[in-house]
Amino acid sequence: LPSSLIASGKAPESLYREFTVVQPYPAGKASFYEEPRGKLLSFLDWFCSDAGREAGCPRADKARVALWGFSDGATCAVELATTGRFASCVVAAPGLTGPLPPRAVELLNNQPLYFLHAIDDEVFPISGTDRLVDTLRAAGNTRVRYSRLESGGHRGAGLAAASRPE
Repeated sequence: LPSSLIASGKAPESLYREFTVVQPYPAGKASFYEEPRGKLLSFLDWFCSDAGREAGCPRADKARVALWGFSDGATCAVELATTGRFASCVVAAPGLTGPLPPRAVELLNNQPLYFLHAIDDEVFPISGTDRLVDTLRAAGNTRVRYSRLESGGHRGAGLAAASRPE
């Protein structure tokens, strides 16, 4: 989604002027949801390595890598954020419907997380994100931000996450 917004000129200029957007996607697959999370982390390691730079990747500071996920990718992003390897995480319309395991809540404590979800999401109910944000805040994470969007449906949260300057 971010790359399509950049290509169409709909993303804020700061997204492509101040950041490197890396959007791995498996050829022939609709989602990363079924992929082992370790494959994504290995890709990130390669991207930030000398081998990645030799292959044409721009220099990236691992300490400043942020994670962005939409829909199933947002669910995946929450799981990956528990590794502590990301400076922050933007989570748009995740499909989390049940409670997070206590260990995941503990690992996400103090992690900067920004959630966006539209009230009228027709794919994943906003109640799952409401519960997740409440759980994280109750556990003491003061670095959680949440935008409950009045409209936009499922895709609206992803568009808002990729186009808002903040």
